[in-house]
Amino acid sequence: MVEIYGCNISYYTGKLETYFRYRAIPYVNHPTVGNQKRLRAHTGVSQMPVVRVVDGRWATDTTPLIAWFESQRLDGSIYPSQPVMRFLAHLIEDYADEWLWRPAMHYRWSYHADRCYAAEAIYQDQMAGTSRIPRWLGIRLLKARQFLGFVRGDGVRRESRAHADSTYLAAIDHLQGLFETRPFVLGERPTLADFGLMGPMLRHFGQDPTPAEIMRTRAPAVYEWVARMWNEKADRASSGELISPDLLLLGFVREISETHLSQLRQNAEAFSRGTARYDLVIQGTRYARVPTSRYRVWCLEMLRQEWNRLDQASQRDLQNSVGGGEFDVLLKDIAYAASEYDVEGLAPFNRAIHVFGSGVPPWFRRSL
Repeated sequence: MVEIYGCNISYYTGKLETYFRYRAIPYVNHPTVGNQKRLRAHTGVSQMPVVRVVDGRWATDTTPLIAWFESQRLDGSIYPSQPVMRFLAHLIEDYADEWLWRPAMHYRWSYHADRCYAAEAIYQDQMAGTSRIPRWLGIRLLKARQFLGFVRGDGVRRESRAHADSTYLAAIDHLQGLFETRPFVLGERPTLADFGLMGPMLRHFGQDPTPAEIMRTRAPAVYEWVARMWNEKADRASSGELISPDLLLLGFVREISETHLSQLRQNAEAFSRGTARYDLVIQGTRYARVPTSRYRVWCLEMLRQEWNRLDQASQRDLQNSVGGGEFDVLLKDIAYAASEYDVEGLAPFNRAIHVFGSGVPPWFRRSL
């Protein structure tokens, strides 16, 4: 049986569990806290989730993990067969993994009801009965660590808070439109795009009090889709998929281009300059002194590989259909410093790295 080391309100653990449930892959959950030394020894990191597969190997990072599990199957791939739709599935998954993370952490740790709920849930799942830290102190430390590291330390301050709020609203508004016309993002069956979006939508936006109430009232079709994805099984999934992006999907892709592709470009530029932090400007809003991420340079490299699988006519048609945005970051003639991560192509069984340095963006005073 597959072993998952994660947390029951974890972003990426929820994404992977959704996939395992869909594929009917038996698994058992273990807490990350208390096992950090063991996880670092086997994978190089202590992050959520880390997985031990049935042959005893250890792995982490949900994107290559899902790709590896899919490579073991002969039936009904979650990767679209049409090249443009396959690229868009990868793009949407990366947006869900790397852009929606910021507003998801903001909603969870900036709002009082949400941080109280989350800190209590994490303590109960990870630390209760095993930690020597008193409950009241453990919960207080969790709130401070998560808010100062993943909210303030990731550029969400007074001047950017409204945009962090609104980028979630933009996501569910686009998805509401999509799910009013079809059950899944790219058609009649789940694809990588759906599993990627379950990271933020299941355990954060669909579960934390403030964004969950917003989702129920503003985007009920998205709320319904979360439950549908959690209950979906591969053996009853339809075979229907879009063969080309419709106007609703193109609108969503334009939002992704303006946010996530812009973030990837600015991060790659900062990495190439060798700067530890940079000011990220998205849709006219400045996120001050966000941490530069080597891992996200690698994400851009992986997206470029998918983009370059398209013929030039398909690339040109997609850019023209979306209009504007940041698709130029995908062009191979624009050079950035290489991440030099996983050059052997061993992921998810490689020595992994965190998105941010040692795991949590540094939140000491001069970074604030």
